[in-house]
Amino acid sequence: MSVLSFLLPPPPPSWDKNKEYKIYQTLSECAVKPVEPAGQGFMDMARRRRHKRTLEEDLEVMEALREATAEDVNTDEDEYESPKLLKSDPLKWKEQDHYAVLGISKLRYKATDEDIKRAYRRKVLKHHPDKKADGNDSFFKCIQKAWEVLSDLKKRREWDSCDPKFDDSIPSAKAKGDFFEIYTPVFEKESRFSKNSTIPDFGTIESTREEVEAFYDFWFNFDSWRTFEMMDEEDADKGEGREEKRWIDRQNKAARTKLKKEDNARVNKLVEQAFKADPRIKKFKEEEKYAKEAKKREKEAAAKAAEEGAKKKAEEEQKAKEAAEAEERARAADEKKGREAAKNAIRKEKKTIKRIMRDHNNFLGDDASADAVANQLQKLDEILEHLDVAGLEEFRKRLEESANHGLEDLNIALDEEHMRVADEKDAKQKEQDVVKGKADAAGEKKSTKPAWSPKEVAILIKAVKLFPGGTISRWEKISEYVNDHGGEENEGEDARLQRQRTPKEAITMSKQVQQAAAADRQKLQMAVNKKPTLKQEIKEEPSTRVPETSGIAEPKAAAKPAPAANNVPLESAAPQPTMMAPPNANWNTEQQIALENAMRKFPAMQFSANPAERWEKIAGEVPGKNKKEVKQRVKELADMVKKKKASK
Repeated sequence: MSVLSFLLPPPPPSWDKNKEYKIYQTLSECAVKPVEPAGQGFMDMARRRRHKRTLEEDLEVMEALREATAEDVNTDEDEYESPKLLKSDPLKWKEQDHYAVLGISKLRYKATDEDIKRAYRRKVLKHHPDKKADGNDSFFKCIQKAWEVLSDLKKRREWDSCDPKFDDSIPSAKAKGDFFEIYTPVFEKESRFSKNSTIPDFGTIESTREEVEAFYDFWFNFDSWRTFEMMDEEDADKGEGREEKRWIDRQNKAARTKLKKEDNARVNKLVEQAFKADPRIKKFKEEEKYAKEAKKREKEAAAKAAEEGAKKKAEEEQKAKEAAEAEERARAADEKKGREAAKNAIRKEKKTIKRIMRDHNNFLGDDASADAVANQLQKLDEILEHLDVAGLEEFRKRLEESANHGLEDLNIALDEEHMRVADEKDAKQKEQDVVKGKADAAGEKKSTKPAWSPKEVAILIKAVKLFPGGTISRWEKISEYVNDHGGEENEGEDARLQRQRTPKEAITMSKQVQQAAAADRQKLQMAVNKKPTLKQEIKEEPSTRVPETSGIAEPKAAAKPAPAANNVPLESAAPQPTMMAPPNANWNTEQQIALENAMRKFPAMQFSANPAERWEKIAGEVPGKNKKEVKQRVKELADMVKKKKASK
């Protein structure tokens, strides 16, 4: 070992040798080291300049080389590299097949990130420029570009969208062969662009309807991530100015949008074509059609059965109706026969009784007067009218038995029977009077409301004008107005509640007021049309005013009877008919007034079930007239009213 000798410099002038000192560290022994003209950093810089790589690119390459060396990557797994591939120009990297450059052309879009990383390391180990004598790094740059594209998800999708090896053609609609062999691989390669990772399987001929519908629902709403940035004709970064770059960018976006629409249309055409040709869809449609037809047939059968049932039921009902009608006819015939037999029996009994009476000189002596005979015949008529068949038969038998004992017994039998009939009539009349009295008492008890006061009538007239026709809830408002304003001053609550008028009562009173007003106008017109007469002095009591035929009290309190006007004849104070009736010699004023009162007393609505009874009751109220004459007079009055309206 050689010893290096050297001299130390002299101590500084301030050094004091008398001071104490300590040795902190001694010099180590000298060592022998090789001296290099340049270090590793220089070599790294020289490598980067040689290969024209940035620091980041160089570090990435060296890292890949170290990892490839450390993992003992087997280059024998690499794909065959054709001379054309090895001569790829890195400046035309958009045209190169990145998967082929990395040696995974068979996997392509199915390659995972780990597959790409392993292939890249294998290529780096094999084609690193430091391992080549000529130092040619063109293919290595192509490897670097392929790694740059495929290792980035966005760039890889952009390149996969325009993969030159991707066949985007669709089968012909007239393609012959197995449907599933034709379309299954087409949908599999198209599914690579789906944003949704859950992709339904194409299925087989045995697939269920739900599976097939789910498949086509997915593809009819297919959402693709495919883009076309790699198809840009110009690079916006190469523009000289901002405006030129923007213009290039707009052109590129328009071209991408057009390509995207064309691709979507292609996929839709594929799905529609497959849907039309799918034998499963045809089978489902046939099944659905068959089900509809079956349902239709079932519905028609049900309708036919219902129709037949209804027809059968109608026939049964018709038969039952005919049977019931036949039974009713038979019953009616039997009843008619019974009535005829009863009539015949009654007629026979009456004839026999009359014969007995005629044979015995009306149960009178030979010197009997005509009044006595008429009295006997009237008794007989009343008896015969009242008795039924059994009574007549019993009466006949009694007369026949009494005939054997002389006229005295016959008269006694006649008088006793007549008295019995009269007693029955009286008892029946009394019973009817009792029932009628109860009904009248109930009606009086029920009608506890006071009559309309003059103030209420005046308020009613005002309310009718205040709420004209067409007003919503008109009569409710009118009755409410009358209830609020029709009471007297200091009216108590009980009296107010008892006086409440309903809408129906308001309508009735309004009609009565209108009728009374019309009658007053008519009387005034009649008085005006009369000729003036000579003045007469009335010595008799002043005549009272004839009550209105409408039965309505005057709205205002009645004044004292005024004496007849001097220019009105005495005959004008006599009662006059309440309506302008046409002249008729067979009807007098009393009969006309009685007819009008009777028609108001017996309104038609009360006799809707039996109109004939009404005319009988009306005729009973008119003195000297029967039902036929009353109906004829009413018809005459109705014709007069019609002619009067027609003349207006």
